[in-house]
Amino acid sequence: MQKTKQKIGSAKAVVIIPEIYGINQYIKDWAEFFIGHGYDSFCMNLSRRDHVYRYSESNEAYRDFKVEVGFDRYEEIALSIEELKNSYKKIIVFGSSVGATIAWRLAENHNCDGIIGYYGSRIRDYPEVNPVCPCLLVFPEQEESFDIQSIVSKLDQKEKVELFVFPGKHGFADPYGYDFNEQSGKKALDMVKFFLKEIEQSEKI
Repeated sequence: MQKTKQKIGSAKAVVIIPEIYGINQYIKDWAEFFIGHGYDSFCMNLSRRDHVYRYSESNEAYRDFKVEVGFDRYEEIALSIEELKNSYKKIIVFGSSVGATIAWRLAENHNCDGIIGYYGSRIRDYPEVNPVCPCLLVFPEQEESFDIQSIVSKLDQKEKVELFVFPGKHGFADPYGYDFNEQSGKKALDMVKFFLKEIEQSEKI
């Protein structure tokens, strides 16, 4: 698994886990966002191939994710985080879509200081996860494959989880995608900024 890194010499780092499409412009924008907030950025290329799928190739991209990657990839990323912990005081994990589900599976890892997940619909398959660090989970009101309230009701009961549901569909925060909702994207981003401030003020950091 390749890592794309952008370093500014910070004491804190973010590990970014992309969607099925790879490290596209949407993910690169997130890397720049975190750099702007003082984080060294490490984007995890989930695929063994250095390939970026177009949004029109979603079926192929998801098929390749299931065959070549899978949600168990969190174990490999955990090893990378353990290595990074030797150099950084704080490590945040950000994931979008499948990346958010992988990030959720890392929420029990004591090397993580915070988890941010955008529309991780498959989090519903891992209700047994009990986070040991603060988690910010962002969901859309509309998901094609399941009732969003079914997962919200379960996650709301967990400690260390902040959960928000915004108007729109899966992908609402991606300005390059088909379902971009500018207003919801901005509100969600405001929650991320507030969450980062909370993390920075916590005793663990």
